[in-house]
Amino acid sequence: MRVFSRGATAPESAARYVEGALPRLMGAALSLTGNRHDAEDLVQDTLAKVIVHWRRVESADSVDAYVRRAMVNTFISGKRRRASREVVSHDLVTADGLARVQPDSGDALADRDQVWTLLSRLTRHQRAVLVLRYYDDLPDSAIAEALDCSVVSVRVTAHRAMAAMRAMSSPLEDSDACPEPTGVAVTTPR
Repeated sequence: MRVFSRGATAPESAARYVEGALPRLMGAALSLTGNRHDAEDLVQDTLAKVIVHWRRVESADSVDAYVRRAMVNTFISGKRRRASREVVSHDLVTADGLARVQPDSGDALADRDQVWTLLSRLTRHQRAVLVLRYYDDLPDSAIAEALDCSVVSVRVTAHRAMAAMRAMSSPLEDSDACPEPTGVAVTTPR
């Protein structure tokens, strides 16, 4: 892998790190982007930045935290936005990489689709907070460090994102309810 302008190769420690971290990075990127192609682009962009500055990255307290922050910042900045809208994918991350979900997954697939739909409607910052909290299972302090903000900001953003998802899901859930009879006005107490 040649990434340096003078033809030097990336350090062996960088190659070992990438090899071990790739499934984990793809999983986080897939959770952030919602589809495999954008996730691959996000990981590639992130690793390109990280490898170029590998000496600095490797001297950080936590290489994983450094790379995670770089990936989240790259995602939030959104410099490489696709011309088309995001498409919900049924890719799942496994220990060996990506695997397709079987179409007969029924309710689980419908629930996952609803979550992806709701996540895709959030801001990039809100989605990053939720992915780091629930997918990467990070404490608020680590999320704050990755996003370069305060712990309070992380909590407020998570609260607002969850409230927005609940508000957006109400119309989706109501659409499954029995239709109102035509010609009859239905009032609800306030």
